[in-house]
Amino acid sequence: LARVAPGPPRLLPPGPWVRVLILGGGLLAAETASLLSTAGHEVALISRSTLPGSSTFGEHIAGELLELHRARGATYLGATIQAVRTHPDHITIVLDSGERVEGDLAIIAHGPLPTAPSPWNRPEGIPVDDQLRLREAPGQRIYAAGGVALHEHPSLGTYRIDHWDDAAAQGTPAARTLLHDHGLGDAPGVHRPFSTFTSSIYGHILAGAGHTGLSTTTRLASTDPVLVIHEHKGVPVAATGLDAVALVHQWAPRLHQPPEPTTP
Repeated sequence: LARVAPGPPRLLPPGPWVRVLILGGGLLAAETASLLSTAGHEVALISRSTLPGSSTFGEHIAGELLELHRARGATYLGATIQAVRTHPDHITIVLDSGERVEGDLAIIAHGPLPTAPSPWNRPEGIPVDDQLRLREAPGQRIYAAGGVALHEHPSLGTYRIDHWDDAAAQGTPAARTLLHDHGLGDAPGVHRPFSTFTSSIYGHILAGAGHTGLSTTTRLASTDPVLVIHEHKGVPVAATGLDAVALVHQWAPRLHQPPEPTTP
């Protein structure tokens, strides 16, 4: 970590705590706040959302995470940053309300951006079909997987996978597509995200499977522990839970599968 101040960045010395301003409200911000708070530092979370993480985890889990944040540090919600002012020994964030938030350093926790070789890369990633072939060069046997791959859902548009587990899991279907295109394997199926991931936040385990950005509705499947199912037209596309790892793993194979018909 480096202090934000004029001149070259200086590494934080061990020992006394510092006040860290975290700009963001998603998973990366939550993990960072948790790690720093556990290490004994004071944390202030600044988010444009009034309920950080609600669009990703669902309102129930986002509400639980917000209470964990509030129990350990300050929160500035629904706030837009108007100015960032650096001083020799601290930093000031000016909010749209006129409030000034002081800290020793600031961390921008807005997530990663894709970078890939030209000429295929776009600012938002490399467009691929549902078998991970490059859309702009379908006959050239070029494939993309991981955080740079820009997938397209037939009715919900484009999306990327940022978390490590699903990005790594895309290598297998990409390889199967390559083998098939070279006449060395069966036709691959449609790729949809379903890998699980976990994150430790304030001593609790946030778990997920699939990609919540593909959902249009959410429903609370369990209250103790909290489990939220994210669906599109009644089809589950993701599951997120707090201290519900086993339940999330049970749902992972059921993602992108239409519900079984009920017997009249």
